[in-house]
Amino acid sequence: MRVMSWTRPCHGLDWSHSLFYLTLLLWTRRMNALADFSNYLSRIITSHSAHACDGQPLRLHCPRHSTISIQSAFYGSGEARLCGADPSLRAHNNHSCSAFTALQKLLSECQSHRDCQLPVNHLLFGKDPCPGTTKYLHVDYKCKPTEHKRHVVCDGGTMILRCKPPKVLNIYAAVYGRSLGQTDTCPSHLTRPPPFECLNHEAVHLVSKSCYSKQKCVVAVSNQTFRDPCFPGTRKYLSVVYSCVPQTLLREADPSVFSSTSPPTVDTEKDLEEPFPKGSKRPDNSGAMMSNSLLTYAYIKEHPEMAALLFTSSVCVGLLLTLLAVSVRVTCRGHRLRDHRLAPKSRGQTVNCQEEEEEDEEDEDEDDDDEDGTESSLISAAERKAINAWEEVTYVSEAAERAERIERRDMIIQEIWMNAYLNGSSC
Repeated sequence: MRVMSWTRPCHGLDWSHSLFYLTLLLWTRRMNALADFSNYLSRIITSHSAHACDGQPLRLHCPRHSTISIQSAFYGSGEARLCGADPSLRAHNNHSCSAFTALQKLLSECQSHRDCQLPVNHLLFGKDPCPGTTKYLHVDYKCKPTEHKRHVVCDGGTMILRCKPPKVLNIYAAVYGRSLGQTDTCPSHLTRPPPFECLNHEAVHLVSKSCYSKQKCVVAVSNQTFRDPCFPGTRKYLSVVYSCVPQTLLREADPSVFSSTSPPTVDTEKDLEEPFPKGSKRPDNSGAMMSNSLLTYAYIKEHPEMAALLFTSSVCVGLLLTLLAVSVRVTCRGHRLRDHRLAPKSRGQTVNCQEEEEEDEEDEDEDDDDEDGTESSLISAAERKAINAWEEVTYVSEAAERAERIERRDMIIQEIWMNAYLNGSSC
């Protein structure tokens, strides 16, 4: 008995078409995701700037999974041409006509937010630094990813930042001083921490100048390197937020860095195994996922054909394995069903054979009985009487012969006795 196929050919064709369309849909979504990821990487790697004149709103924005990190802020009339003033009245980089509270105001309003919007007005920054002059607000910022690394070194130590090749450093924020509520960071047993924050946010420029786009950098943490923002005797520390990004991505985002500087040197294995200085905190591994994602995207961007081939091959291998698993399952299922169906049939055939043999034997016995009965029924009643008479005659003749033999024997015995008697009397 044949086992019927579990699908028809047309159904298999529809299934293959469905798999093809599903693969095409996944590939299209993957390409769109890669494009979105490319835009996301360009946003978090590069530096951004925004400016607005008096009376206009200033908006800072970062993509998802990233926050604003203010690098610098200027409010004044340093470049009046941005707001359409008379060039003869502008004073290039005239910091005497600037609000010194601009950076602190931007940090308090926009730092660590995804979106920030401020109305540009001298009232926002306190006293008007240049009355009667057209002013503007210029902000430089970066989009700090949620997956990043942080390294803290106490005052008097040496900060060493490094990335494994081919990744390089990208600095997002650097602060020198002391924050409120962080008593466990670089504690001082001699002096009590100040009851207010004393932070130097301009440290990011010095750290970026020493470490940006390099695989390793060394920064001395002291008042000689950074401006002291705290009272004398306060123990300070340097906190740096950074990430390791592929060199190719950083080159595409900021080509001027690699054209004006020499290629970053590769650290030796001995340098990479150096322990961090005492009194410092090791950077956490929260940026590992981000760095791996950046490296993966860099490889895909450098080798698009190879990436497409690997993706197609992986899809084909997955489909083949799925088809193989399905075919094996269907085959095993068919064998089980066939064995399950054939087992009762074989048992039934055996029982039927035995029953047939018994029936044949019974039929033979019945046939014999029927034949005997038929033969006996064929003998007539007269023949039966003749046979019975013949049997009686035979029995009578045998009895007569037996009586005759007995009589002869008695006569012989009498003659013997008589002869014996006669012989005895003569003597």
